[in-house]
Parts: sequence; C-alpha cells; structure tokens
Amino acid sequence: MKVILSTVMLALAMICTCTQAQENTTDYWMDRANVLIHKDLEEEAVFAYDEVLKLDPKNETALLRKASTLYTLGKEDEGQRTYERALLLMEEDLKNTSQNAKAWQNKAIALSGLGRKDEAKEANEEALAIFNHSLDKDPENVSLWKGKADVLAFLGRWEEALQAYSKVTEIDPEDYGAWGRKGEFLGMIGRYNESLLALDKAIETIPADNDEDLQAWSFAKVAVLHSSNQIGEALSLLDNLTDLYPQNKKAWSLMGYDMAKLGRYNESLEAYEEVLKLDPKDAQAWSTKARQLVEMKRYDEAQEAFDKAIELMPGDDLKELEQIVQIWLDKGDALNETGNGDDAGKAFQKALEVSDEALLNDSEQTSSMLLKGNALFNLGRYDEAREAYDQAIKTASPNSFHVPSAWIGEGKALLALGRNEEALEAFRQALEINPTLVEAWKGKGDSQKALGRARDASLSFHVAEKLG
Repeated sequence: MKVILSTVMLALAMICTCTQAQENTTDYWMDRANVLIHKDLEEEAVFAYDEVLKLDPKNETALLRKASTLYTLGKEDEGQRTYERALLLMEEDLKNTSQNAKAWQNKAIALSGLGRKDEAKEANEEALAIFNHSLDKDPENVSLWKGKADVLAFLGRWEEALQAYSKVTEIDPEDYGAWGRKGEFLGMIGRYNESLLALDKAIETIPADNDEDLQAWSFAKVAVLHSSNQIGEALSLLDNLTDLYPQNKKAWSLMGYDMAKLGRYNESLEAYEEVLKLDPKDAQAWSTKARQLVEMKRYDEAQEAFDKAIELMPGDDLKELEQIVQIWLDKGDALNETGNGDDAGKAFQKALEVSDEALLNDSEQTSSMLLKGNALFNLGRYDEAREAYDQAIKTASPNSFHVPSAWIGEGKALLALGRNEEALEAFRQALEINPTLVEAWKGKGDSQKALGRARDASLSFHVAEKLG
C-alpha cells in the first residue's frame, strides 16, 4: 500500500490544469514544470521549481513537487532535505493558522516523504476534520471536496475518496480533472473498467485546444491499460497520440515498449527510431534501442547503440553517471551473450569505475551503491558485492524503492557463495517489501532448490511465471 499511496500522490501533484501566465512569474514556472513533468523531463522540471522558489522562497507546493521529482531522479538525499525545508515552513504556518486544511495536507505529504508515516497520518486526519467542518458550512464547494478526496486517498480510504470525487463531478460535470483523478483512484485499486470509463470522460471533457492536458490524461489512461494488461488497447491509444502529436517523444517511446512486449520487435525498433529522429542526441533513447537490439540478437548493432549512448551521456550529474553505469552493465551482459567474456569483463569494470565516481560526490547514495554492487557481482567479486548491497540497505531512506533490489542482489551474491539459507532469507526480505517481484520469486526458488526443497522451489517458480 505504501508504494501505491506514494504513486497516487505523485500523480496528483503532476497532473493539473495548466493556466496561461506571464513569463517569470510563479504561475508561469509552475505551469512550465508541469509541462516538463508530462514530457518526462524531470531535471528541467527541477530547474523550473527552482525558478519558482527564487521568486517565492516559501512556496510550499513548489518545494513538495521538487522533492518528489528529486526522488524520481534518484536524488534521495537532496529530496529529503527539500522535504525537511518544506516541513519547517508548514509548521511555522500552522502556528498561526491551525485551521488551514491545505497546510495540514501539505505537512502530511512532507512527513510521508520523510518516512514518518504515523505523523503523516495524524496530519491528514487533522486536515480531514477541517475539510469536513468546512463542508458542513459550504457543501457545494468543489475545492473542499477535492481536498477531502485527496486526504482520504492518502489515508487509504479509497471508497470514501471515490465518493468525494463523485460529489465533485455531480456539482461540476465539466471538471475533467476530477473525472481523471477518480479514474486514477479506481485504477489504483484494480477497478480497471470503471477507471477507464472515468478517464474517457475526462478526455472527452477537456477543451479541444488544451493539448497539454489531453496528452497528460491520455498517458494516465495508457498507464491503467498497462496495469490491466490491455497492451493492444494501449497501443491503439498511443497510435492515435502519435498521429495527433507526432513530436511527442514519450508516446513513441511507450509505443516501442509495448510493441516489444507483444514480441513485435521490428515495429518496436521503428518506434524508437522515431524518437531518435525527433532527438538524435537522446542518450536514453539510444540505450533503449540498444537493449531492444539485444532482444533481437542483433548484437553488433546493439554494441554500436550502447557506445553511442555512452558518448552522448555527459555525466554531469548523479543521474547521468548512474545511467552510464547501467549502460555499461547492459553492454557487458550483451557481450556475455555472444561469448565475449573478456570484453564483458572490461565493460563491468568500467561500470564499477563510474559507480565509484558517482559515490565520490555522495558516499551514501543508495542507488549508486546498488549499481556498484551489481558491477561487483558481474565481476564475480561476490563478497564485495554483498558489502555494497548491505551498505545500500543501511543508508536507504525509509521509503526507498531501491531496498528490495538491494535485498535481491544480496540474495544472488549469497547464492553464488553457496550460502543458500542466508540467500533464501534475503529474497524473503525483498518479497516482504514487494511481493510482486519476479526476480525475488525466482531467487527464492533457486535457493529452495539448492537446499533440496524441490516442492517449495516449484511453487516459487510457478509464482514467478504467473507474475511474468
């Protein structure tokens, strides 16, 4: 549930109706950040939030969205500091305006980002009480109903949250944002058909000239179609989006991903080529193309694409350094598949060197330490890999999504060392955090098999196969 809640709050922060604003105002830069987020340009969005904060250093919304975006970028330490800065402002505000529901709501988001779940729940309950009191006096206030719905969702009270958004659409049937959020909520709890109907209503209601929101809510629908494994329907929607908005790189990228999932590799590659026509210097697109070529066993072309991605990735910040590490790791895996172990070893060594470079800037960066562990594992240095995975687990922030991956790495290293009982425990730790991890179920099965527990292993492998 923790993962779902954080996803919902991030979606709520990102998807909004953009308004026209003059350049170099807080509204302009907030709108600009929203557009950039929709286009998956998180680094640029952080810059836009910084511009807001230059104009208004106490803008709590900008701080919260910046913190969330920093987490998305893997900059968890900086994100945590930004949440702490926002929290200080909110606590100061609440000294003077203790009946401000929005302030309590924002405080809850900051506390949740910092992993302080119990305090976040208390803050949300304060916000909910104020929203309810205000609605008793003004029962037709759409903003109050939206605020109440968001708080209820944060608290995991989904049915009540849906009822609140139903009230919004009853009061204002043209509020496409409310229809969209209702669709997102339904999707989060697995009610996919209802979710898609609500999202269709949102898309139908968006003014014809509002291209940004039309694309944003269409991508929200694609996400629900992915969650419900309706890949063909997602492709139809993406095909329509690329016809209407041929300059939208995200639509082409998602189309490439979906084509590959259906085994339509040539069409997938064509979609990635469209991305590169739009931006030949998109290093991420080159690396994705390389991985696609590996799937097609076109190894020579894949190596060229990997090299192009490395050449274009400047490595100016932590995210880019980590992406370079991952490209070297993938390049090494591809070389191993061709039986070129020597060059694969060189690629893994390069991945290790770049991960160490990333850690020079922040020795406790969880994501960089995890990548270092992966490089060491691929080099066969299992004890050192374990140390890196252990360090990643110890230094991770409470809500870090890297922790399950670190436990999986720990399990694989222990299994390679023949410490099968400890390996089984590591995979169990990963599944306790996220029971849908295919790699963890496979590792659990391998551990059980190594321990001679064939029946248990068969069950674990079956679960892994079902999860897909």
